[in-house]
Amino acid sequence: MPAALVATVLAGLTAAVALLLIVMLARRARAGAGSWRDVGWDFARRAWRPLPGLMAAALLMAGAELLLPAERIATEVNHLQVVEGGAVELSYSLCCTGGGTEACVVPGGAALRPGQAIELRRTRLLGRCSARVLDGPPAPCRCS
Repeated sequence: MPAALVATVLAGLTAAVALLLIVMLARRARAGAGSWRDVGWDFARRAWRPLPGLMAAALLMAGAELLLPAERIATEVNHLQVVEGGAVELSYSLCCTGGGTEACVVPGGAALRPGQAIELRRTRLLGRCSARVLDGPPAPCRCS
């Protein structure tokens, strides 16, 4: 899953949770649960309970991202497009898909050229890419 998609989904979920918490706070205040300050402290106490679980899940995901071996793809660069920060978005052909292509952003990939043989390393969870230039053509595709 591309990192931009993961960031968009997480931002949307965070906004939804924040909106839900604000709605809960407003409902308790309207119900006469006390002063706004008392409602705010009660709200903070209730919101603090799931925080350790969310932090543990985030740490597990970060650990899995670092410990899982990256997918290695031997391919050729089909198309390059420079994006902000000196990174390059490259498209490459996928083996055994009948002509399917995929794209990823490689930081510092200004030395890459179309038609060049490369080995991509793509992380399993966030899909971060790094590229290494190969000497000669990429290994032939083996489909099972």
